[in-house]
Amino acid sequence: MLNVQNIITSVIVAALLANAASASERPVVWRSASSGVLTTPTPTAEPPATPPASVPVVTYRANRYAWGVGESVLLLPDVSGGSGRYEYALATATPLPAGLSFDSATGIFSGRSRTAGQYQWSILIRDMATGARATAVAVAFFVE
Repeated sequence: MLNVQNIITSVIVAALLANAASASERPVVWRSASSGVLTTPTPTAEPPATPPASVPVVTYRANRYAWGVGESVLLLPDVSGGSGRYEYALATATPLPAGLSFDSATGIFSGRSRTAGQYQWSILIRDMATGARATAVAVAFFVE
């Protein structure tokens, strides 16, 4: 013979659980193996999916590589990929010629060289949002 009290309790619990769930959720009920109590599982928060970071690519493809000594110089980095927020560093011990400067916030070489010669520098770029790193080479010729 069926126990009427158990049937009524099961129907009440099922109705309460069905009403608590939203229309888009399927009700989930768990019965404890040790106590026989009906419970709903605690939802676990999943970390949000993070898209893979694209590695920045940097080049110094200027509209020109040669300047006259004392001529105004502007050598800009061309960066693609990454977050768009970067920091730059000279990654070589070769000094800049007198009169030329390097801006680590923008990666721009500028100024007026006072010394003739061929110069080459390695540049390290770091994406400030992802930490991804890339390198580039900047070349400049200064003629008398």
